[in-house]
Amino acid sequence: MRALLVPVVVCCALPAAAATKRQLEGVVNINTASPDELQLLSGIGPAKVRNIVAYRTKHPFRTIEELVRIKGIGRKMFRRLRLHLAVSGPTTAQQVIRAEPDPTAPGPPPPPPLLRRPVPWLPPRPAVPPPRRALPRPPPFPVAGANHCLRGP
Repeated sequence: MRALLVPVVVCCALPAAAATKRQLEGVVNINTASPDELQLLSGIGPAKVRNIVAYRTKHPFRTIEELVRIKGIGRKMFRRLRLHLAVSGPTTAQQVIRAEPDPTAPGPPPPPPLLRRPVPWLPPRPAVPPPRRALPRPPPFPVAGANHCLRGP
């Protein structure tokens, strides 16, 4: 009987933990941050922290864009982290845990329906376009007597 109660309690406790979302506020100075502070960045684990620390001991980062030189950090991850990176100043990053809205809670009322004007009736388009009219051809150049510069006295 006890063996059945423990899994039920664990299963009921998981949705409450999943209802929170971890977010980062502030910036991480990638030149001076400790390994724990670097791991606050999403997608940065122990292996990438080791690579970052090894890179910055050889030559400190001059721009945050140099972070893409680290193996496993591409442009996509860099774009996601860009707002939380710095190469000077203090590290001010803090991990904030925010509760997500409850999907079963009633949300805001739906917007009113759009008021639309009636669409004017248009006749159906013909399937075949009407024949094109032939344009008159211009006279060949030069036309006798058309050039006033060649006139005689």
